Amino acid sequence: MRIDKPRGDRGRSPAETPEPPVHRLNLNLLYPLDAILHAPTLTEAGRRVRLSQSAMSHALRRLREHFGDDLVIHHAGGDQQLTSLGMALRSEVRRVLRDVDGTLNFALSFDPSTSTGTITVAASDVVEQMLLGPVVQRLLAAAPGLAINIVPLDIDVPQRALDRGADLLLLPAELALSDLETLPILTEYISCLIWTGHSELADRFDIDEAQYRGARHVIAGDERMLTMTVDRSTADLLKARRIAMRTSSQAALPGIIIGSDLLATGSSWLFQYFASIMPVRAVAAPFVQEGVVTVAQWPAYRRRDPMLAWFVAQIEAYVALFSANVRARDGH
Repeated sequence: MRIDKPRGDRGRSPAETPEPPVHRLNLNLLYPLDAILHAPTLTEAGRRVRLSQSAMSHALRRLREHFGDDLVIHHAGGDQQLTSLGMALRSEVRRVLRDVDGTLNFALSFDPSTSTGTITVAASDVVEQMLLGPVVQRLLAAAPGLAINIVPLDIDVPQRALDRGADLLLLPAELALSDLETLPILTEYISCLIWTGHSELADRFDIDEAQYRGARHVIAGDERMLTMTVDRSTADLLKARRIAMRTSSQAALPGIIIGSDLLATGSSWLFQYFASIMPVRAVAAPFVQEGVVTVAQWPAYRRRDPMLAWFVAQIEAYVALFSANVRARDGH
């Protein structure tokens, strides 16, 4: 019995099978689209992508025709409001542009002595001072063409830093984003910081609860991360401190402590860094606590980026070297 092929496919090889039609859009419109979806006005959107008002109006008209949606509604006062589709497109368009930029900037190798580029890192000010500052100092000679841009990390919405152009996030593991490449960098604990000339504790490397309760304390406004891994009794102990002074940042603590009997509580890594360059000492706190793991995160499309991989490797190398120096100094 002979079975005839459908007439439309008769005599056609698989390679000749036509592909379904593609609804094409000029990809250059993705840049004004991203600006329109994120800027407060059309004029500001044009400024961000360096297009005139008329060019932006033309781009918006074409985008509306393509999507069959207004995308953005302009009000009489100059403000604008995104439609439901416009809101849904914001993160998608930003993701696509990151992928495009990653592809166009892809390189097979990175020579730190000759290559140029910029890496934007989102981190807290504590991580910036204790980790990125020393790492960048080490990189100045090794990679003269590499520029590092450090921006604040919003710990409530870490994704926001990526949306604003960050290449790398440094943040606690429990705040890590599930869809990013992740590498543990270091584990830190809560410790105390004292002046090396403290009248009662100068020769101590740890303090007990009675000494902690009896001390006068200086606390930093960015202490929020302290309570993330402590138990209830430790949290109560932190609340019971006798506060003599409040300062805006942990970076200001050494200058306040030096010459006084004040006690500060914070990151063991940051305090060890202070102790390596100033007359202060990090001492063990009388707490039951778990370590806080700091991780590096970056988008999946950057996993083979040699410049970013080299930079992360420099952070790892500094952590290993600093840890070894601390152990040698403390005799264990």
